[in-house]
Amino acid sequence: MQMRLPESGSLIAAVLGGLGHAVADGEGIAVDQVGEAQLAEALAALSRGDIEYVILEAGDEFLQAAGEGDGPYALQFNPAGGDGLLEVPGGVDGAALRTALLAYHRGDPAWRGALQWSAL
Repeated sequence: MQMRLPESGSLIAAVLGGLGHAVADGEGIAVDQVGEAQLAEALAALSRGDIEYVILEAGDEFLQAAGEGDGPYALQFNPAGGDGLLEVPGGVDGAALRTALLAYHRGDPAWRGALQWSAL
C-alpha cells in the first residue's frame, strides 16, 4: 500500500523525517509500503493542520481524507471496480477518520460498511 501526502505543508519536512523513504513524484509525496506507525504520524500531522490531506492507494483504488483539528474531515473512496468516487456526506470526525484509514490499511473491509456513502 502506498500513502500520498502533499509536497508542501507547514511542517512537511518534519513529518517526512519520521516516515522513512519517501519520493516526490509530481503528484505529491509517495511513501511506498507504508506502515501503520507512518500512517498514524501522517494522521496526527493532518489533525494538527501540518498537512492538507492523506491518501492511501491500493492498486486501482484509494481512500483519501482532508481536513484538520477535530473535523469534520472530508472522506472519499474510489473503488477499483470503476463505480466512481464516493464520499461520506457531511464528513467524519477525527476518531471515525482514524478508524477508517487504519482499517483500510489493515485490509479490514468493515470500515466501508461502518459509514454512509453517497456518489459524487
